[in-house]
Order: sequence, then C-alpha cells, then structure tokens
Amino acid sequence: MPVDTDVIAYLAAQGSLSLTAGTNLFEGPLGEDLSTDPEVAITNTNSEPSDEYVMGPSLTAPGFEIEAFQVMVRSGTKGTAHSKALAIHALLDNLGPVTNFASTGRTYFHIESEGPPHNLFQDKNGKWRYAAEYHVRKARG
Repeated sequence: MPVDTDVIAYLAAQGSLSLTAGTNLFEGPLGEDLSTDPEVAITNTNSEPSDEYVMGPSLTAPGFEIEAFQVMVRSGTKGTAHSKALAIHALLDNLGPVTNFASTGRTYFHIESEGPPHNLFQDKNGKWRYAAEYHVRKARG
C-alpha cells in the first residue's frame, strides 16, 4: 500500500483525533468541497532511492524504502487548523519502529518531520491551512 493510505489508516485509528477516512480525512490534495471543517489531507509527495541493500545491490532488493508525505489541515478557524495539525504532528514525529503499522503488517522503521506544522495562510475560500512534511523509512511493499 502507498504510504498515504497507510498514514490515513493509522490516523483514523487514533480516537483522540476524531478523524474518519473519507469523511474528514482524505488522500490529498484537498478538493474544493468546503462542507467539512476541519479536514485533513495526506499526500505522498516524494520517494528516494535506498542504498541499504541487504547483501549488495546485485543480489537483493533494498532493506527499506524511503518516502515522503505531507499532512495538511484546513479549517475556517485558524486555531482549529493549528491545533489539529499539532495533534497529528505529536503522533507522527519521531514515530517508530512500529511492526504492524495501521494493521497492514508492514514495518515502519521511522517517521520524522522536517519541523512542526507551518501556516500556509488562508486559501481563496478564507480557510486556514497548516502543513507539515514527513520522511518515512518503511519495509518494502
């Protein structure tokens, strides 16, 4: 499964966040439907080659994959967007290792952020947006 799908499943399982996949938690980027507030989007933004081969590059596949994703929170209230982004950040930053991440059976070795959520200001609809970027080392697949 893609990293964004795994992260959505993980966040939806965290009852303290009050997030439900497909209701207020989506694969990003966020669409133009403004009826949900707040809403969260998880977007797979990048991947990198892994140099961590188990027995050399010609013999086996890398021991892990490196991917990046963004978490964006949008709300009509600045404080709501910021506090939800911070709550998600507290769960994801420096997470790992997790053997059965999001009940997928896949191991996530480490999730680290590029820093706390930052303000992207209001969009054209007057909704506040906060975003944070994360890098993941996970088992292949």
